Parts: sequence; structure tokens; C-alpha cells
Amino acid sequence: MRVVPRHKRAGWLVLALIACTAIGAAQAAEDRPPTTALEPTRQTEGVVRVIVDFARPLLLARQASTLIIGNPAIAQATLSDDKTVILTGKTPGSTNLIVMDADGTEVANIILDVVAAGGRLITVDGGSGRSTYSCTERCDPVQPSGETTAPPPPPNSPAPPIDEGP
Repeated sequence: MRVVPRHKRAGWLVLALIACTAIGAAQAAEDRPPTTALEPTRQTEGVVRVIVDFARPLLLARQASTLIIGNPAIAQATLSDDKTVILTGKTPGSTNLIVMDADGTEVANIILDVVAAGGRLITVDGGSGRSTYSCTERCDPVQPSGETTAPPPPPNSPAPPIDEGP
């Protein structure tokens, strides 16, 4: 019969406890929105990440008076005061924000990347074109900012007539 010294058994137990703690902390971090996408930012160019249904302050170095959003269906921007813009994600996707001062000079020009809480934007290039999805536990399609979709036809509606010509 082989005898294992007590201090070696204790070492394995401690290692197992550390591993379980690390895995639990990683899982907890995945379950809540990343704080970097919620904290104020001073960025005036590049990409700013915003989470759907969350507000994020954008702090400006210069005074602003005009906000222009490329696609207001994706994100909303509101001037809280002359140097603070509140960004709110509305639906997953990407759009741009241009901030201008009273003289029409550009103060900031950024891309807003709006994602679902804990989600990632995935773009798939297929034979028929590109499709973008916002993925968390499942992936939901994202409408590109330049496209609009026609409303679906009413249920049980007849097909439109085909003009076959003479």
C-alpha cells in the first residue's frame, strides 16, 4: 500500500478549489454586461461600443451643439450639457455619430457599435451576400444600417398577378 504524504493531498485540494473559483468568476463575468461598454468615454474618433438598452456618456473636450446619427434606429444620442453626450443603444448594429460645435466644426466623428448585453456582432459572407448577427446565447439577425425592409404580406393574402404580356 502506497502512502501519500498529507501535504501533497492538501496541495491538490487547494489547486482544485482555485480552479473552481476561477471558473465561477469567469462565468459570472460572462453573465453581466462588460463595464467598459457602460463607463464614460472621452473618445472622439474610432469605435465606441454601446449595449442595447443601456446609456453610456461620451465626454467631449470642446463644446458641442449639433448631433448627427447615421441610423437613429440603431442608436440615440442626446446632449446632456454642452460637453456631455448620452449614447443609448436601441438595436444591434453599427452606425456613426458626428458631433459639431456652434460654428459647424467637427468635434467628434465616431462609429457606434451597438451589441446585445454580453453579445458579439458576427458577419457571415455567403454566396448571396453578407448577413450580420448579434450573438449571445443565440444569434439574431441585424438589419444593415443602409437597408430597409418591406413589411411582410398579410397572412393568407393572394399572390400578386403575373403579367405574361400578349
